[in-house]
Amino acid sequence: MRSDSISIARVLACASWLLTACSDDGGGGGDEVDTGTGESAEEGSEAESGEGNEGAETGDAGDTGDTGDTGEEAPPGLYGVPNLDDDDQNGQADWDDPAFDADNDLTDWSLPEAAVEAAGEGGSVELLVEGDVDQLRFWLEGEAILGQVGADEPVTSVALTGAQLSATLQVEFGDFHRWGTITARSLDAGGVEVATLSLEFMASPLVINHHGQPTEYVWAVPAGSNSEMIAEFEGVLGDRFVSVSSNDVWIQDELEWATATAPDKRLNIAMDSIRDRALDSYVKGLEAPDIQPMTWGQAGTDVTEDKFGNLEVTMPVSAGGVDYPFGRIYYGDKDGSGPNEIIKSFLDEQALQAPIRVDTTWLCIGHVDEFLSFIPDPDSARGFKFLITDTNAAWELLEAMDPSTSLPRYAQSHGYATVASMLDDDELRATNDDVQANYLDAVREQLEAELDLDPEDIIRIPGLFERLSQCPYSAAPLETAALIPGMLNLVVVNLPEEPLRIFVSDPFMRTDTSDQGSDPFIAAFADALPSAYEIHHVDDWYTYHVYIGEVHCGSNVSRTPTDDWWQDGMHLLGEQ
Repeated sequence: MRSDSISIARVLACASWLLTACSDDGGGGGDEVDTGTGESAEEGSEAESGEGNEGAETGDAGDTGDTGDTGEEAPPGLYGVPNLDDDDQNGQADWDDPAFDADNDLTDWSLPEAAVEAAGEGGSVELLVEGDVDQLRFWLEGEAILGQVGADEPVTSVALTGAQLSATLQVEFGDFHRWGTITARSLDAGGVEVATLSLEFMASPLVINHHGQPTEYVWAVPAGSNSEMIAEFEGVLGDRFVSVSSNDVWIQDELEWATATAPDKRLNIAMDSIRDRALDSYVKGLEAPDIQPMTWGQAGTDVTEDKFGNLEVTMPVSAGGVDYPFGRIYYGDKDGSGPNEIIKSFLDEQALQAPIRVDTTWLCIGHVDEFLSFIPDPDSARGFKFLITDTNAAWELLEAMDPSTSLPRYAQSHGYATVASMLDDDELRATNDDVQANYLDAVREQLEAELDLDPEDIIRIPGLFERLSQCPYSAAPLETAALIPGMLNLVVVNLPEEPLRIFVSDPFMRTDTSDQGSDPFIAAFADALPSAYEIHHVDDWYTYHVYIGEVHCGSNVSRTPTDDWWQDGMHLLGEQ
């Protein structure tokens, strides 16, 4: 059995990184609340070095990429993106500005020809709006005429006559997933109603990326001890890798990329978590035209589940007779241990990616990326595989190894000098039996039911967990963390015209740490994954693993939208 001092040493090491770790707890300064109704993130933390905004400054990581439009004709309706960025760089959201030429987030719209023709010569068309009219605004030749025109109650009707009937109006939205109805009443020259027609208006919901979308850029923070991982990213990805200068390596927990789209429009949202550590100013510094950092939650109230290692999205899935073409959000939340209510309510309101809440209370950090992932599988009927940690698979591999095999990394960091020392640890076995029977199996069964998963959709990845005698990120005692570097905590990279790639932790379950070919856990991982993948096992041990994180915790990915919610997701949207 290993010495308790090893577990305590790991906890103390992790605690020493409390201000920057993937699993850090506690909040930064400031009391402002952003409820997601259009307020952008405030200025960054003074703890940041002030460096590391290379992507935003050079335009490399600020490239907004393709709009995601499929080229199909949009269905009848008026769709747009919320005008929450700052195209004129005047320090406030464009929704709060008068219309200006450089603002590319307004939707051009003309009166339906049928309505104009019905009115006839000398007639008029009255526009009436219902629904979220306080988050809607119509402009005509630079003048706001309908919707939230000023600070007073919204204007809900306006009459257009003469040349106005053939003018191009511009329509602006003030928030995500706002909707309603526009009715055009055609009145003849005598003011008699001769025809009416109606259409819906809707602002894009916020859509969080999933692993099936093409990769645009991968971010990570060099820290010296992670030089091999950084070199692998740089060597494989070239100019698609963004190196961020910071003393905070946990970029996944600070940032989550999302988008809002409409025909020929795309707004990138840098979701900025309320952890507010040193990377906070980097994320806020990404602000640029078509890129807007936004925060949901109260600064200084964050818990570990508020970090974005605990905010993931499945692959597109059909389940229970319902298609989810943008996947479904999932995060850890049970018995009061979960993200703040502001962000949970906001995600629920978006509707398109109907969130699933799973139990992560058994983990010290409490993040879903520690034991779950969904990856593309081009050879699968459903197009994806669901990956979940399986302790039984790990025991089977260990029992097949020579028990005298020395494990230098585990001897140093976990107190297990050989395979036999793990196999002979009854407490370790009991912990993992408990984790498997009461938590991993329960979450697997929950997701099988929620997502209509069959056995062939599931890949069980070998892994073991250890109990920590003190968890610096949770008040609950004896919570668990990955003993073997978590091979679910991975990065999927699918650059156009290039192989599917996975970057994942090296498990170091071998004597010769330089010989990955001798590692049975690496071999088992490769055998389990779809054949389409090019797998890169990287050394994340001293920067991430011993501080209760892995490759996914220390990286971030932006992706290109591939589907149009106004074409493919309307059955999930509408009045809730």
